[in-house]
Amino acid sequence: MNLNETIIDASYTFANLKKLLGIVCNNENEFSHYDLAKWCDNLTMIFEEKDLNENDLTCFTIARDIECQWDLYILEPNFKKIKSLDINQVKLPQEWCLEWFNQLNN
Repeated sequence: MNLNETIIDASYTFANLKKLLGIVCNNENEFSHYDLAKWCDNLTMIFEEKDLNENDLTCFTIARDIECQWDLYILEPNFKKIKSLDINQVKLPQEWCLEWFNQLNN
């Protein structure tokens, strides 16, 4: 399996997804949102969606949503200037992160 490189040094578990998203929601992250999106992409590559229980499926879906929304968010307004962007400085909207965090904790 070919996983993305990321500076996030956390095993690919749904508990760690909750922890990482909580860190982002509290603005305590020392990693970029880009690294979070890559970590989430890796998480979705490791698990088979069809083998997950309901709770894990919710976490899997949120991880996939984070990764997909990152791709759409970064490309939409910045398509012309994407080559000059420092992608590690771009952040997803805080309300999205809070919504995902709340979904994980319900």
